[in-house]
Amino acid sequence: MSDVAVVEAAAPVRGARRSGALLARNVVLLTGSQISTWCVSLVWSLVVPRVLGPAQIGIYTLGVAAGGVLTVLIGLGMQPLLVREVAADPERAPELIGTSIALRGLISLPVLGAVILVALFGHLGPEEGMAIALGWGMCIFYLLAEPIQSAFQAAEKMKYLAYNGVITKTLVTAGAVALVLLGVRALGLLLTSITVMAAVMGLNFLWVRGLTRIDWRVTVARMRWLFIASLPYWGFAAFFTIYLWVDDLMVGLMTSSTVLGWYALPTKLFGTLMFIPTILSTAWLPQMVKGAEEGGDGIWRTARNSIELVLILSMPVCAGTILVAPALIHLLYGSAFAESVPVMMILAGCLPLMYFGTMVNQVLIARRRQMDWTKVMALASVFNPICNLILIPYFQHRTGNGAIGAAISLVLTELVIAGIGIGLTRRAFSGATLVRLGKALVATACMTLVVELVMPRAGLAVGIASGLVVFPALALLLRVLSEDERDQLRDAVSKTIRRLRPTRTRAA
Repeated sequence: MSDVAVVEAAAPVRGARRSGALLARNVVLLTGSQISTWCVSLVWSLVVPRVLGPAQIGIYTLGVAAGGVLTVLIGLGMQPLLVREVAADPERAPELIGTSIALRGLISLPVLGAVILVALFGHLGPEEGMAIALGWGMCIFYLLAEPIQSAFQAAEKMKYLAYNGVITKTLVTAGAVALVLLGVRALGLLLTSITVMAAVMGLNFLWVRGLTRIDWRVTVARMRWLFIASLPYWGFAAFFTIYLWVDDLMVGLMTSSTVLGWYALPTKLFGTLMFIPTILSTAWLPQMVKGAEEGGDGIWRTARNSIELVLILSMPVCAGTILVAPALIHLLYGSAFAESVPVMMILAGCLPLMYFGTMVNQVLIARRRQMDWTKVMALASVFNPICNLILIPYFQHRTGNGAIGAAISLVLTELVIAGIGIGLTRRAFSGATLVRLGKALVATACMTLVVELVMPRAGLAVGIASGLVVFPALALLLRVLSEDERDQLRDAVSKTIRRLRPTRTRAA
């Protein structure tokens, strides 16, 4: 009997180790793809804003913002629902993919009619109206491919998500750089994005054949179930989108296209810095779902690890952003965007709060408690515009830069959201959590000191490099990561390198 007990006890341990190793490999893979897209984005940042200028960047941002709003309206926010349902029952993947694509296609048609009416008869200039119309084109191809990407995520086939990101970003950037150098303006860049997203959608339909089929036998009953099941997620997505884009829209309406350009560029950089919680939440959600389905405290152990890790990583990113913002924005965008510097430094204060909020959302999705976070975002969608109504005109009048008011509004809102998030996930915290975060804070403080000393003397690149060396070294010295996390990371990196070696040999 004792031997049987030992075998039964060892099986979950081996399963946990395999899950941890798979999680680490997926994180390494997604991180590699993110680094690739960063390099491509750097080219975009060095060329496109300088050529177009703040006003055209404002028009481009308007089209992207319209695409974001329409993505929520048509997509029903169902992506996390699809991931959750397919992770819990992979046999449902064919019908869920087919039904979601058909439902989104059906909804997109009346939305297109409404967009055309707004573009033609709204109080907009010709370029602004066309930018909003092109936003519909950007979102529709993305939305038709997203159900397939959800199936890849649920099956923990993260390489296909990595392919999507790298191909899309590379082609969009290459097209944008070439076109702006030929004199094409913001609308041409939006058209380029539409073309690339259509091509990537086609690739997703090819890739999914290796995972599952798509069941096109769509019924009214299936669409009705999916629509109703999506409502809590749709509510969250709708409120989150309002919250995400309301700053841009209010800055544009209450100031000018130039001030919107000052705000748009820091928010683009800020969005890039959200790669850490995006990667970790993408990789962790399937395992959170499995932990929640098993019952007990499994979900809270997984949640604790994920929350602690994103908070640890947010500290050096926040401090580093504040330190390098003046030199970085001047290098990337020139003196025309000098007013973006204080905006970027203020927005950096949101990073730990938003990293935390991203993981709280994943925990609640795994526990089928999405409506709790929907209510939080509903509150944020009211609180944030109220702050904007007060602070944007105040700073526009006092400093000529209403974007500062929008940035402060975002920080205040995120503080409220984080406070509620702590209450919703309090079972994920322990005394050990505070110890780990304290060690990470010490490592961040030391990194900040080193960068402050190095950067004025050696330049921006050396300053950034010193931070990238000092924080990991101190984190290892202080044992910020657990022994299991260090082992999983080493294993994931070594396996990734081993898989790449045969490819190089064959190529040679």
